[in-house]
Amino acid sequence: MMSSRKKTLAKFASLMLTLGMVASAHPVLAAGDCTKVRGTESVVNNGDGTLSGTLTHGGRLNGTTHVVVTSAFTPTPDPNTFSFTDDFTLTTRKGVLVSHNVTLLDTANGLVTAIGQIDSSASTGEFAGASGVVFINGTTEDGGATIQTRLTGEVCFAP
Repeated sequence: MMSSRKKTLAKFASLMLTLGMVASAHPVLAAGDCTKVRGTESVVNNGDGTLSGTLTHGGRLNGTTHVVVTSAFTPTPDPNTFSFTDDFTLTTRKGVLVSHNVTLLDTANGLVTAIGQIDSSASTGEFAGASGVVFINGTTEDGGATIQTRLTGEVCFAP
């Protein structure tokens, strides 16, 4: 017969082994149609915390874009570079794709870069339930009045 202490130790070891197996398991993406995406975007700064544009050369992503800045510009260690958050909305013929972005703006060099997580519950039409990430990289030559960007990433469409 096993002593009480050995039983407790055996239960603890079993629990730790189980937890270790669960914690080390890789998350599984929902089954769906994952597609690499890309496109070219021309954007105009509306001067009110929003930007409007057109995405072309994106196939099923061709459409109009609207960006709403959702935070103040936060300084970074580089005095010419700022970070902020924004909501990106792409309206296509077949639905609306929404992402929440973290953006960096380098005012000295006219560079902008963003990483956006697709919002599966805010997206509609063929994008309803979609997940994934978009990357937006661009330049401005007029202080941010107009911006030319390149969008890349992956959209996983809901099954």
